[in-house]
Amino acid sequence: MARDRIEQYRWSSGAALALLLVDLTLNAIFQVFSHNTLLTLLIYIIQDVCLVFSLILLFLGLFSTTLSQAGLIGELFHKFQWCILVVITYLGLSIGLHSWSLEKQWQKPEVYIWTHGMVSLFTIQRVVGAVYYYLYKRTILQLSEKKFYSQVSVGNCK
Repeated sequence: MARDRIEQYRWSSGAALALLLVDLTLNAIFQVFSHNTLLTLLIYIIQDVCLVFSLILLFLGLFSTTLSQAGLIGELFHKFQWCILVVITYLGLSIGLHSWSLEKQWQKPEVYIWTHGMVSLFTIQRVVGAVYYYLYKRTILQLSEKKFYSQVSVGNCK
């Protein structure tokens, strides 16, 4: 039974890492397509949907462990609280930056406008993004350990 859960989690961890790679790629190439508002909107929508799916896969990974099935969800949240907070923060910063930049771009499509606030938000979003990439990958790899799926006593999972 634990073997089935490990095989299932390999698929979901692969999908989570693929979503991480898509987000990283879209962050890298968005500037190339910034002259076209429709294409920029499409890139932003894809990126935000990938972030939401990443959050969903993280919670699915957390809730499929033996600890959560034993009712120790608080222990899991305590162990992975920084990753959860950073993912939610990064999602909020990304949505804020995307909506603000699209609003400015739609107001004056012929002019490329970046205010001081937008540059600050962009910088903060990118720094939090780097922390997100690190913590999310580390959490996905930690959750793929067999100890979270084996039938062991709760004291051994800490």
